[in-house]
Amino acid sequence: MTTKDMRSQTGERVQAWNRHDPEAFASFYAEDTTVHDPMYTEPLSGRDAIRKDFEDFMTAFPDAEFSVGAVVASGDTVAFEVRARGVHKGPLAGPAGVVPASNRSIDMPIAAFARVDDHGLVVDERRYYDVAGLLQQLGLMPA
Repeated sequence: MTTKDMRSQTGERVQAWNRHDPEAFASFYAEDTTVHDPMYTEPLSGRDAIRKDFEDFMTAFPDAEFSVGAVVASGDTVAFEVRARGVHKGPLAGPAGVVPASNRSIDMPIAAFARVDDHGLVVDERRYYDVAGLLQQLGLMPA
């Protein structure tokens, strides 16, 4: 997969996200993918877990929208930035349990590194974002 293809695929993943299409979003991940996310104590494992994580996030933030920032690709790895925005309208699973809707807005940068297979499917992804900042925006931690 070329660097141009990896950049294009990142944009397509964000478009699937913004359409709120869990099937399309999950289709960019290999069946046996592993995703490390700071909100989870254990990695997400498998495409079904990615789909469920997506659906859970959309339940919590039904108007969520992502925008793509920088995308850098080398070999089988792509690093990218996105900005997530939305209003917390539903339950959100977190490390300490479920957080009820706060009706507060979030606006947060996210970075990730993804390794893809020969078919361009994500086999390993590591997401990075400020969990404390997210909790502050939701009113769960002092600023």
